[in-house]
Amino acid sequence: MKAWFRILAGAAALAATSAALAQAYPSKPIRFVVGFPAGSSIDVTSRILLDDVRARTGATIVIDNKPGALGAIGVEQVERAPADGYTLMPSSSATHSSGPHLGKALQKLDPVKGLTHVARVSRFDIAVVTSKAGPYKSAKALIDAGQAKPDALTYGYGSGTGQVGSAAFSHAAGIQVRPIPYKGQPAAVTDLLGGRVDFVASDLGAILPFLKEGSLSGIAVLAERRSPLLPDVPTAREVGLTPVLLGGWVGFDGPAKLPPEVVTWWTEQLAQSLAVPAVQDKLRTIGMEGALLTGDAFAKFVDSEQERWGAHVRQAGIQAE
Repeated sequence: MKAWFRILAGAAALAATSAALAQAYPSKPIRFVVGFPAGSSIDVTSRILLDDVRARTGATIVIDNKPGALGAIGVEQVERAPADGYTLMPSSSATHSSGPHLGKALQKLDPVKGLTHVARVSRFDIAVVTSKAGPYKSAKALIDAGQAKPDALTYGYGSGTGQVGSAAFSHAAGIQVRPIPYKGQPAAVTDLLGGRVDFVASDLGAILPFLKEGSLSGIAVLAERRSPLLPDVPTAREVGLTPVLLGGWVGFDGPAKLPPEVVTWWTEQLAQSLAVPAVQDKLRTIGMEGALLTGDAFAKFVDSEQERWGAHVRQAGIQAE
């Protein structure tokens, strides 16, 4: 009987703690660890949404950029943090889809299984671009050149997205291309504009301004349908290639076993933020589309995207570093 009362007392205490958390959260500053540099697409997406959440709720949210190792430095800090809702991070195709196949540090951490997946907030297309001043104004011109002279062409990349996107495009086109690594996508795009590499596959955030001003040419989008932000750029299928389906995304994650009430608070806040037209407009300016996905649907999405990107990595023969 005493044991039964102890169980009841414990359950009551747990319920009281959960209720208090639900009522009080957030009661202190929230640390949001971004494993990429300030100004990166993932960083800017996070700031757009967090600014709206702050303004509406009055919550104190401190962004802490910890770039390096394909986002592994940030992932490790969040995985090791207490699961109380006061340390969160942006999840993304960089850390969860391509990263586990490209970086041994992320393989050891396993962000897909080692975190609580709260919500996907946006998606973005990946486009293959060339310099307007260069000789390749279309996918056909680039592919013909690559087939005529194997290993003569080069692509630049400064992210896992760029590396896998470029390699997948090359594989679908049946051309051998030399990869040139950079410390970030902006540096790869700069060298593309300067004629030092032949093409780049990139998230739209790094290339949209140059496409709009006309210094870059979009030759293919790696998606099933054309991007609403680049309606004049054909898909890989439309230029005669086997479809290359590689979409990027950004979400919100926390440590494993995050309390359900914290997850609920964040999903509600993010849903409200994504319903604000000004927030959607800001996301579009950096090549993002608001795309909320929560709960089991988001968890299944994370698993399926890791498998999709892994297949392209294996096909291209990219080795983890």
